Amino acid sequence: MFVEGTALHTSYRTVKSMLGSLRLLLTPLLVLTLLLSSAAATPPELVSAELPVGGERSHLWMTQAPESTIEPYVRPGLAERMAQLRPAMLRAAHRHNRPEISKMSDTEFAAVIALILYNEHFGWLEDDIAPLRRFTPFYQELQRQVNHYLPGSNLSIWPANLRPSVALEILNQELPLPNNRMMKVPITVAGSQIDPRSFLDNAELRTAINAEISRDDMAVAYLAANLERGLLRAAYEGTPVSWQTLAAWHNQGIVDPQQIRANPTARDYVRRASAYVPLARALVGLEQPRLVWRAT
Repeated sequence: MFVEGTALHTSYRTVKSMLGSLRLLLTPLLVLTLLLSSAAATPPELVSAELPVGGERSHLWMTQAPESTIEPYVRPGLAERMAQLRPAMLRAAHRHNRPEISKMSDTEFAAVIALILYNEHFGWLEDDIAPLRRFTPFYQELQRQVNHYLPGSNLSIWPANLRPSVALEILNQELPLPNNRMMKVPITVAGSQIDPRSFLDNAELRTAINAEISRDDMAVAYLAANLERGLLRAAYEGTPVSWQTLAAWHNQGIVDPQQIRANPTARDYVRRASAYVPLARALVGLEQPRLVWRAT
């Protein structure tokens, strides 16, 4: 009995030592991740850009002024993954598009899904400092690990850059409304194996969500479901829908054009996303659009 107790105590000390070493390793990495995440979420102040206020099909693919665009950059690895995900995007668009609200075909809705995935792969910091791009996959994976190992963490997870808390809202069929209200909506995530009601431990639920939204195919499913929530939110507020509306919804949870114009982060997100419009349309098989510039 004493030998077994000694062995258990030794094992405990070994595990404790390993956890201590892991904590020392993760601490500076976590600081780096939080700094990069904070930088990506806080773009430089921009001049106000005009956003579309109509929902007509002819307005769906207008971009911003030339000086507001970036040079789109897609890693070869991401390009290959996006090509593989094209069927999943088209299926998800057919499942979650509401043409009576979006005024988009399912293929156009799929292009919005692709557009957001392209835009989420980098932030403005990597646009301004190109050498940082080599570290992007590293801190993307690090954020997933932080969510897994640090209870209560709610960092965004790639490839859709979705927070576990938002994914949980989707699974619970909840739609946030103004003034901190929630509304139940009939939206489900195809392929999800998670039933939040079956989890007694919230940490285990968050771990399961973290793993599920890390998968490319499930990231598409969750993203499409979230964009459907954006359509319902726009319908609730009486706001016409464009791709800019859905991009701002995914990024900041807002759909009103005036709120988007007043929000520097949403404004910058839409500005960056406009650079990926041709790539997104080409990926899903839409003809190359003629870019129309709007005056600010």
